[in-house]
Amino acid sequence: MSKRRRSFSSELQNDLLLHVIPGFQDNYFYVLERRSTRECVAIDPGDAAPVQNLISARGLSLTAVMLTHHHRDHTGGVSFLLKSQQKTPFILCSEWMNIPESWSGTTVSRISANAHHTDSIMGFPLRVIDVRGHTLDHIAFVVCDQSNPDHELDVFMGDALFGAGCGGLFEGTHEQMLLALKGLRKLPGHVRAWCAHEYTVKNLRVAIELRENNQAQVKRLQCLESEMLAEALEVHELITIPLDMSEEFATNPFLRWDQPDLQKAIDTVGDLATFTYVRKFRDRF
Repeated sequence: MSKRRRSFSSELQNDLLLHVIPGFQDNYFYVLERRSTRECVAIDPGDAAPVQNLISARGLSLTAVMLTHHHRDHTGGVSFLLKSQQKTPFILCSEWMNIPESWSGTTVSRISANAHHTDSIMGFPLRVIDVRGHTLDHIAFVVCDQSNPDHELDVFMGDALFGAGCGGLFEGTHEQMLLALKGLRKLPGHVRAWCAHEYTVKNLRVAIELRENNQAQVKRLQCLESEMLAEALEVHELITIPLDMSEEFATNPFLRWDQPDLQKAIDTVGDLATFTYVRKFRDRF
């Protein structure tokens, strides 16, 4: 598959297809389609037009809108999508999210981050992780194997985690963000991670400046820069999703707060001090 930033589709599991829609300068919007029923759900539709165009082109019925958090580049298309469907979709969001008046009359399903496989979307088991920190209403959606609800396959992380990075602290504290990332680090390494922004190359360049002497970081960046060179791409034209969680564990400094080599390189002791240093270091770029 070309690494150029454009819409593409990916088979996640039997009967479940994911459509990835780049939007704005670096956002990703997602549409999950269940082939057998022609149902779909939109995840973080910051812009309605490209999402609605895909839904119409494929003849799908939008049954739900899943929201990781309230920021406009994740929710900007919701009002139009709610009004443009024959049957109004319901909204699936965290128990902490404030619902705008313009969405009044819509069914809102507030999901608890403490639930374990008690929810589903289009018949597929769904788990939610509390990842508050970037905002105070942020959750991540984990989609599990339809035939084995304990087998986690895909996570939609919004702005909690990016390729080699994590979300900035718009509302929460360093303590909250570290706790969020500890929750994400519990995911199995095989999980495919779908973030909401394309920042991987820039994040890797900054990560290397921490001087952890992490050869996996260097190799990952070299591979991406080679792909950019081969296809004559600028950084904003590259697509690096899905992220591989095992690769994130090895190369993302925001998931390496307890690694001795990183702590030694930046002269910190302890999880929180290390994470806080890395977050403040990234904020300078």
